[in-house]
Amino acid sequence: MPAEPRGAHGVTDSRATPSTHRGGATATAGVESIARRARREPGATDTALRHHFTVEHLRACFEAREGTKAPGIDGVTKAMYGEHLEDNHRALYQKLRPMAYRPQPVRRVEIPKADGTTRPLGINGTEDKIVQELTRGILEAIDEPGFCETSYGFRARRSCHEALRRLTRELMSAPVNWIADLDLAQFFDTMPHTDILAVLAERITDQQFVRMIARMLKAGVQTPGGVVQDELGSPQGSMVSPVIAHVFVDEVLDPWVATTVKAHCRGYGELIRDADDTRLVFEREDDAQRVMRVLPWRLATFGWRLNAQNTRLVPFGKRAAWRALHAGQRPPTLDCLGLTHDWGRSRRGLVRLKRKTSKQRLRRALVAINQRRRQERNERTLPDLWQAIARKMRGHFNSFGVTDNSTALWQCDHAVRRLVFTWLNRRSQRRSFSWESCRRYEARHPLPRPGPLVSLTPIWRTAPGRGLCGKPAGRLL
Repeated sequence: MPAEPRGAHGVTDSRATPSTHRGGATATAGVESIARRARREPGATDTALRHHFTVEHLRACFEAREGTKAPGIDGVTKAMYGEHLEDNHRALYQKLRPMAYRPQPVRRVEIPKADGTTRPLGINGTEDKIVQELTRGILEAIDEPGFCETSYGFRARRSCHEALRRLTRELMSAPVNWIADLDLAQFFDTMPHTDILAVLAERITDQQFVRMIARMLKAGVQTPGGVVQDELGSPQGSMVSPVIAHVFVDEVLDPWVATTVKAHCRGYGELIRDADDTRLVFEREDDAQRVMRVLPWRLATFGWRLNAQNTRLVPFGKRAAWRALHAGQRPPTLDCLGLTHDWGRSRRGLVRLKRKTSKQRLRRALVAINQRRRQERNERTLPDLWQAIARKMRGHFNSFGVTDNSTALWQCDHAVRRLVFTWLNRRSQRRSFSWESCRRYEARHPLPRPGPLVSLTPIWRTAPGRGLCGKPAGRLL
């Protein structure tokens, strides 16, 4: 099946989940003109970009930033920077104009992962965030029209829900029998700076703009032992890191799959990628095995490697699921983007892909809420605690509120309310809350509830013919 052109499926696109809210619109007239030219002239180079760094554009990027974000190594928050906003913007512009701007080192924070390890997260200063926000907008305007259609995550007007919807479409309508679940180890930390700049220079001939990105990459990381500089990677958490990673992986993986892999496959094959969560779907096992043998060599050429613990080849197709269900066996499952995908039957008895929140992700969310409430129950007032709980619940419901997952959402809702009731009663030696008083307080200050689910089911139109196992076939719009 050839890749669908952008906007070809109007009905499906109309249900697409909007991308994550960034705090406001940052697109300026100049950036929009870059995007129009990139769509009109694919492959054209951009010779002059630094004139977009004006005081007005910097102000728009500052207003788009969220005020609750953690500060960098300088400790300057958005509110503190805004006390002398015009002077700060003009001073920043005077540094950008003669290429005197030098980014500050990134403050590193270790974020715990589900497997017990940690993920390094880089936090830039407020001034660097403003410059990187405008740089990100320019890079997206240049490279967005050329990205692969099956690439999602960290892209403008795209979300993980669209990646899940595309995976559902492939499994339900395409002849898919095998899935290669790939995990790129240290996705952001192993990209060579020289290769990154070489890829960017293919579309950007403004040498000063490329030099500024090189300074961002080489700014270094602040650690307890001092500033550490490396020739690899772009700090995860930086504003420009996602778009740089997309540009780099679009050079390394996406065109290779679209041209070389598909040309040598005997059956159907497709790539579905959400940032570093990559999945290759195949019709034939021999095609999948051959690609899995070659893929590590392809990635190693550009400094990447596969995480062997999380990379696997799974027999996960509609035909095999029908045979397993018909024999009374349980089909294999697949964890993707925090959801466990498995096969079941629809109300008509047909094989259908279903999903629910994975046990690991649900347990991790509840453990995090439990620890935070235990630490903050005596540090914050009840209204502040209630607002923090509401934000956590709302974020979980927005992320996992998809088709078939209502039961897991209500389980999370009940578990969070029990945890809240438990820790609110442990703020002192006296019991301060009963279930009745808790319900009265919630009636005045309601907590979020699981709302309408985002539909991940493709829209079908009845077509002549018979499908798998003698069932009526359908055609995807």
